Amino acid sequence: MGASSGAPPRVTVVMSTNRVSPYLAEALASVVAQTYTDWHVLLMDNGSPDADRLAEIAAGVPGCELVREKGHVVSIPLNHGAALARGEYVTFLDDDDVWLPDRLQVLVDALDADPAAGAVYSSVDVIDSDGRRRGPLFVADGETARDLLAGRYPFPNVVSVLYRRTELLRVGGFNPAFRYAEDTDLTFRMLQYSTMIGVPQVLTLYRRHEQNVTKVEPSVVHDAARRMIRMQLWGAENHPDPRVLGDVRANLAALDAQDATDSVGEGFARLREGSPVGAAQMLVRAARLDPRAAAREAWRRGRHRLAARSGLRR
Repeated sequence: MGASSGAPPRVTVVMSTNRVSPYLAEALASVVAQTYTDWHVLLMDNGSPDADRLAEIAAGVPGCELVREKGHVVSIPLNHGAALARGEYVTFLDDDDVWLPDRLQVLVDALDADPAAGAVYSSVDVIDSDGRRRGPLFVADGETARDLLAGRYPFPNVVSVLYRRTELLRVGGFNPAFRYAEDTDLTFRMLQYSTMIGVPQVLTLYRRHEQNVTKVEPSVVHDAARRMIRMQLWGAENHPDPRVLGDVRANLAALDAQDATDSVGEGFARLREGSPVGAAQMLVRAARLDPRAAAREAWRRGRHRLAARSGLRR
């Protein structure tokens, strides 16, 4: 809501929305409820069908400014918001997520205590449409940058991160060329060219509900991630730390193994649905990506099916 001295707020909260989410008011209320109060919100209207209603909601939130966009891929309004930020720190909030009251205070304190850090992230829990907690989405547990780069540990969620604005802009922000994995791409670059630190507390609640569950097949998302990681390889080849290239290659291998495992699962699902051709396509895809991972998963699922049939015969 801004410092009493009249200086620009230290934290800019950027939210992009192309709708009037039923959870928008709750998301904004969780910002207002922060124990750390030196913030302002840039609500990026990315082509909402009810711009007047969005303006009404923004007007009811102290320290919230509405910025009109034209319905671009989400990277454009997020980058625009970061460019408009006047303070030292930038963070992003989805229109259906919730922050716990001490989120900003904990993250600001962490960056203030470590001037060399370009960003800080926290653990994240999942909530459902009614706000009930459903378990962890991401746990910050002392992982290193190399653990993350090499795919030995999952990436922190962008919704959990507070960025030093200069570092966010220095690495280039979000890449609008990506429809999927634009957040992972940004994290790759932050890990390679800046410093990210983690705090263990759960500070962000990520909401899963019917409107935001990805309807795209996992293979499509994996292919997008694969293209993105291959782009990281180009940069890693010239990175001053020669270990980075090996780490990014390891991350690509980990993705291929996970994609192969998921493809076997999809193949078995299509077989159950009576689509042998579709099943064969997915199994061939799995074998091409990572033959060992595909064989392990096929063996595991095959044993499970045999055990289930044996139990039925008894």
